[in-house]
Amino acid sequence: MTRLYQFIQFVSVGFGNAVIDLLFFNGLYWLFPTRNVDQLVVYNTIAVIAAILNSYIWNSRWTFRHQVRSKGKDAVRQRVLFVIQSVINIVVNDLILWVIAPLVLEVHIIPHVMANNIAKLAAMFLASLTSFIMMKLFVFV
Repeated sequence: MTRLYQFIQFVSVGFGNAVIDLLFFNGLYWLFPTRNVDQLVVYNTIAVIAAILNSYIWNSRWTFRHQVRSKGKDAVRQRVLFVIQSVINIVVNDLILWVIAPLVLEVHIIPHVMANNIAKLAAMFLASLTSFIMMKLFVFV
């Protein structure tokens, strides 16, 4: 399998993850509106966990299916590394949102909901790059 095709698969799964992530994030924001960045980070964490679950299902069964180990020490190693990668993804995602959201919110011409989503998209993009590199180099090897 070519690296380009595998990256295209990863990006395809990523779009599905992005939809899930944004739906959860905005759904929680719609149900419980807030201007508190710490509360947005909680919404973000929940949204990212939902996207990570989707990511594991699709990436392990499609994108990296030839590298997935189903039994033995290698399978346990992959699952543990995926969990570690996921925690790092959540931390990176939350940290970026926590830093960027207040900066975007300072631009008063941008509506609050749009500002939150701009920060969320930046966090998603940077965390996704980190996630791909970790999965490619450490998890599914």
